[in-house]
Amino acid sequence: MPRMADELPTTAWPDVPRLCFGAGQPGHLNACVGWVQSRPHDMLGYVEGYRRAAVALFESAVESNTSPDYVVFPMAFLWRHHVELALKDIIAAGRQLAEEPWGFPAHHRLLDLWKEARPHIIECGDPAAPELNHVEANLREFETIDPWSDGFRYPLNRDRTDRSLPNAPDYVNLRVLHEGMEAIANFFSAVRSELGRRWDYTLEMQAEMQRAYDHE
Repeated sequence: MPRMADELPTTAWPDVPRLCFGAGQPGHLNACVGWVQSRPHDMLGYVEGYRRAAVALFESAVESNTSPDYVVFPMAFLWRHHVELALKDIIAAGRQLAEEPWGFPAHHRLLDLWKEARPHIIECGDPAAPELNHVEANLREFETIDPWSDGFRYPLNRDRTDRSLPNAPDYVNLRVLHEGMEAIANFFSAVRSELGRRWDYTLEMQAEMQRAYDHE
């Protein structure tokens, strides 16, 4: 066996059989996966989960003085995936309100997702709101740096012929990234809440019409 087991600053070592997935102790760390799996059209667990993970990683880096050189890659990926999921959630909810089948595109291109989500977003507020341009500019910035959602996950591009982030700046400030993405996340969350309220109203009206029909 390698001697490094005695040198690592940790108590974990694969010296005994272990299960990685399942309930355990302490109980307050048992995550309920079933509630998400039982509601296939509810994307909140994933959308909010990646956002909270990005926030927790940023806050941990600030509090522990962890080197930002290592934190930036997982943190940027978590934020990018949150944005992608949030856009797909808005698209699916918007399609549903438009009496179309629930669903969303399978690709990872943020600007294409934004293009499809934008009409549903505009339905929720002022079509001339400056926030629309601000959000689009940040999405364009993110897609320029990581167009396929793998630039912050791998050091090489898909063809393994070059680095994966050739358009990224030499320095990324974690706080600047965090605050910018939090603003976008809050915007998408507000849009999704409004779409949810409209869907609830639609269901209430349908139920009321059904009750009226049943009493005829």
